[in-house]
Amino acid sequence: MIADKYELTELPVTEAFARRKRVLGPAGEAVYLSDGPVIRHLAYFELKAGSGLFRGGHVHRTRIENFYCISGRVRVAAVDVQSGEKTVVDFPAGHVLTIRPGLAHRFEALADARLIEFYETAYDPADVVPFADF
Repeated sequence: MIADKYELTELPVTEAFARRKRVLGPAGEAVYLSDGPVIRHLAYFELKAGSGLFRGGHVHRTRIENFYCISGRVRVAAVDVQSGEKTVVDFPAGHVLTIRPGLAHRFEALADARLIEFYETAYDPADVVPFADF
């Protein structure tokens, strides 16, 4: 089922202990994205809003990816390659999106966006399989 292959989580805004959270204060915002797992891949990218502009368009066989939307709003087209089931996920700032293996995905900005990508494995180009049927 496609809903088992992704998770969209709004990070709570709190000063209390939490392994994933946002803290808003007079000096600015602090975001705690991960506490515990080893992160072997960490990247930042921008995505401009506009017709035909996107990132992704692929699927992974083994990688579990996490994305944090710093600002903007992103629409993610996703396809479960095993079942062919399709969905669209709107991904706003302050949320983490986790994408599991077998879920093809393509990101399009609804408003110019800035994102952080992180996962526990090193980048493996052999695990990036192009996918076009969104």
